[in-house]
Amino acid sequence: MRRITVILPNYNHARYLPRRIESILSQTLADFELLILDNKSLDDSREVIARYQTDPRVRAVFNETNSGSPYLQWRLGLSLSQSEYVWIAESDDYAEPVLLEKLVGALDENPSAGLAVANSLAVDENDQPLENYLDLFKNDPRYAGYDFSGWDRDFAMAGREYTARYLFPWNTIPNASAVVFRRSAVEAAGGPVTNMKICGDWMTYINILMASDIVRVADVLNYFRQHQANVRSSTKIADFVAESRGVQNSTARALGLSRNPLRRKAVAGFYAQILLWRERRPPHHKVPLTRAIPALRETSRFGPRVLASAAGILAKEGAADVARRLGILKRTPKTA
Repeated sequence: MRRITVILPNYNHARYLPRRIESILSQTLADFELLILDNKSLDDSREVIARYQTDPRVRAVFNETNSGSPYLQWRLGLSLSQSEYVWIAESDDYAEPVLLEKLVGALDENPSAGLAVANSLAVDENDQPLENYLDLFKNDPRYAGYDFSGWDRDFAMAGREYTARYLFPWNTIPNASAVVFRRSAVEAAGGPVTNMKICGDWMTYINILMASDIVRVADVLNYFRQHQANVRSSTKIADFVAESRGVQNSTARALGLSRNPLRRKAVAGFYAQILLWRERRPPHHKVPLTRAIPALRETSRFGPRVLASAAGILAKEGAADVARRLGILKRTPKTA
């Protein structure tokens, strides 16, 4: 039995599979099996996968029907393997050759850790670098209360402390491709969360860390691809808001975290902005007056704070637009 199982869930990522699979097969820590789970792809994924099945480390399972969830594929992969460690390598990402060596080594050195995570770099469809995720976190106002001062070096932390500091109210593990799990910790947590479309990974990390520690490796070892076909891009905004609110509420209850007024206001403001975003129209990227009431009705589904934030945003934008029309507020010319 191999020490590590690499679970590669795939759906319609034939374009990216060669880069992904080759980045796995070239790992410097070679004691692994690669389990490819194709979720009834409609593109040429099966043909691409077949090219690698001659490698004795590769095993492929082709679903007869689409499961409808990447997290069900995670659970399937765990059920088909028995290794000590598990790496869920998403099919459109890729990795440095030393990812397994460094993350498994970190788990070996920290037996109380249920997972180890590396830093990630966002890349586009053509492998061009976009931004280091640590820089993204530092520049995103949502993470303004997070202290990233020690993230330039490796560290271990109690899981409950990490959850309170870095997984609430927002997630700092951008995708599973950056994580190696200890199987026993995943199983103790009840396995992957499968009743969510997009936040199941976030909730799974938290469940694991309620009873185990975490190790962070500062090196960029994971390349997280951003493109229009990935799950995050295709998921409805309302689904994301509903699920992330569920994770936040569950975590607050589990850890007895205070939902202080400033933080609640900031969270509500973010949700209001992204819910209004889909109603904005060119050329001025404003919510048309005819869509304002339906937009507010939609935001009201998520509670009075989100509704109040959305109403405030629309009122402020409307007042600014009126002021411009009257010549009271002039646009600041762009500098060259």
